[in-house]
Amino acid sequence: MATNHPLSPGGTTHVLLDANALLPPRLSDILFDLCLEGLFSARWSIEIEAEFLRNWPKVVAKAGKGGSVLSAQQAATEMAKAQRRLACYKGAVPDHEIFGHHDVSVLDRVPGAVDTDDRHVAAAGLVLLDYARQFNTKDKVYVVSTNTKHLAATEMQRLGILIVSPGKFIDHLTQADSARVGWALDKSVKNLKNPQYTRELLLGALLVHGAKGTAHHFALAWEEKLPSSRRTR
Repeated sequence: MATNHPLSPGGTTHVLLDANALLPPRLSDILFDLCLEGLFSARWSIEIEAEFLRNWPKVVAKAGKGGSVLSAQQAATEMAKAQRRLACYKGAVPDHEIFGHHDVSVLDRVPGAVDTDDRHVAAAGLVLLDYARQFNTKDKVYVVSTNTKHLAATEMQRLGILIVSPGKFIDHLTQADSARVGWALDKSVKNLKNPQYTRELLLGALLVHGAKGTAHHFALAWEEKLPSSRRTR
C-alpha cells in the first residue's frame, strides 16, 4: 500500500511509541490523530503496554485526580479506564505489536549505553529496523520517548534508529507537512467533547510536551494566543 510519510519521502516512517509517549492523555490523542492522518506508522510491544498500565495511576495522581494515593476503588476505576484507553490504541492500529525483540541475537545488538530498564525498547526498535530494511531503503525508524538519554540516542542513531522526544517528533512532522498536521490537530480538538476541548488547550498541551515549534506555528495560523498557563497534559 502506498504511503505518504513526509519524514521518509518515498518510504515509510516506522515509529515505536514508548510508554511515556502513550501515557499523557492529550499527548497520545495528538500522536494517534497524526498517525491516523497517515503521517507515520505506529508500533509498540506488549512490554510497553504493561508499562502503560502499571504507570497509569502515577499519571492520574500527577494530574491531581484523587490525591497522591488512590483508594482501592479509585485504583480499580482508573485501571478500567487505562484498559479501555489501551484497547482504543490497539483498535486504531491493528498491526501495532512488535515480536522477536527477546531473541538473544537482537538483545546482543543493543548498545551497552542503553539503560537496563530500557533495553526492551531499544531491542524492539532494532526489530522494527530489521523489518523496515526488508522492504525499502528509504524507510526510517524512530523511537519516540522522553528517555532519550537512557536510550543512548547517539549510539542508536549509528545503528540507524532515531531516538526523539515526543515534542521534537511532532515538530519534525510540522516542519515537513504543516497542512496535514493542522488537519490532525483540528481532529483532536473536535473529537474531545467530554469535557469540550479547545485550540487554546491543545496549544497548551503542545507546549507542555515540548512541541514549541508546532505550538507557535499554529498559534499564528489559528490567530490564537499561546496560553500562559500550562494546565493540560
